[in-house]
Amino acid sequence: MTAPLDFSHDGFRRLLTLIREHGYEVRRLDDRFRPEDRRTVFLRFDVDISPRNALALGRIAAEIGCCASFFFQLNAETYNGFAPSTLEVIRELRDRGHCVGLHVDQRLTGDEEAEITQTLKWFQRCVAPIDPVVSFHRPGPSVLGRRYRAFHNAYAAETFEADRYLSDSRRSLAFQATLLAWLEEGRSPIQLLLHPEWWQHAPSVEAIWNEILARRERELELYLAENFAKVFGHLVAHEDRDFRL
Repeated sequence: MTAPLDFSHDGFRRLLTLIREHGYEVRRLDDRFRPEDRRTVFLRFDVDISPRNALALGRIAAEIGCCASFFFQLNAETYNGFAPSTLEVIRELRDRGHCVGLHVDQRLTGDEEAEITQTLKWFQRCVAPIDPVVSFHRPGPSVLGRRYRAFHNAYAAETFEADRYLSDSRRSLAFQATLLAWLEEGRSPIQLLLHPEWWQHAPSVEAIWNEILARRERELELYLAENFAKVFGHLVAHEDRDFRL
């Protein structure tokens, strides 16, 4: 790797450039891979904390000519999946050519096809347009390698194998050495899982922690001020409403 990556927007841009310089196409997970396809990296984002940074990375990827897959939670404690601001992110990501699906929590939906399909269809019909693709939050053994008929599973065997899958989990860049070796070898397909919250301009984990707490507090303030203005409105300053999601 010409220069070590860092967790930043510039680092993400360098990562995509490196992949493309090795002759790889960065594709959506719902693009079915065939053995005769060119070198392929399936770029996946599980949005556990930061919809706003997911949008920032989606914009960068689109500018470079890359498509990715973004998965949003319905029951995250770190953001509201139904908030207008989150739905705007979902719509723009799809408008930019990215795949957007749900980051399914098995504790909420289980792992059976009928229940998950019903959830996808309900969200698509009643909330916002999404694609029939899911990733599982903290996946259990029952979904690893499993193929569903009605939607694509990010953990299906064709794109998820130990020798083809890398991640920045636990905010670690340890994946980069293995990724470079695989790119130079020409291994394909590769699934690369990233988490948008790590790839923002933050000097430390403590800074990310403090930002999350401040953002959620502000979101609660604004919700109470908007919906219970006569009671709480005088307690909330309205000057700064643009908190990162």
